[in-house]
Amino acid sequence: MCLRNYLLILIISVLAGCNSLDIKPASDNLPDYIAIQKRADEAYQKEDWKSAEKDYTLLANKIPKNVEPWFRLGNIYARTDRLDAAVAAYREALVRDQKNSKIWHNLGIVQLRQATNTFIEMMEYTDPSDPLNQRAKLMVNAVSNLMSRGFGASETK
Repeated sequence: MCLRNYLLILIISVLAGCNSLDIKPASDNLPDYIAIQKRADEAYQKEDWKSAEKDYTLLANKIPKNVEPWFRLGNIYARTDRLDAAVAAYREALVRDQKNSKIWHNLGIVQLRQATNTFIEMMEYTDPSDPLNQRAKLMVNAVSNLMSRGFGASETK
């Protein structure tokens, strides 16, 4: 969602007297959220995941109905190999926008990565001659081939 849309949502909420955004009456709070959004977006574009995560987390907590911070958090967690956290963030995003194909896509990619990790772990602990160990190897190869052909690229916008 672009900055103009955020501003419009915030202005409408303030004018309507909406308390769900937890905005104090002081008029200087509105620019704070805009500045945080801008800072988060800039950090995200620079792949400064730590700073972007901090600001998107703040936005997700302060404006919980907004889908974008949750989606971006999911992407940050996926890129930093925190797959369980990525799934949780994408699920939160889907609560807010269940028709968003980018969220569904990225959730599926992360879940494929989790499944692949499970099969890799299975191969480490089970007997290599076990037919299911061989099947796990086939699954890892199949998913790896699929991902290497570009199907595993996450949407980051």
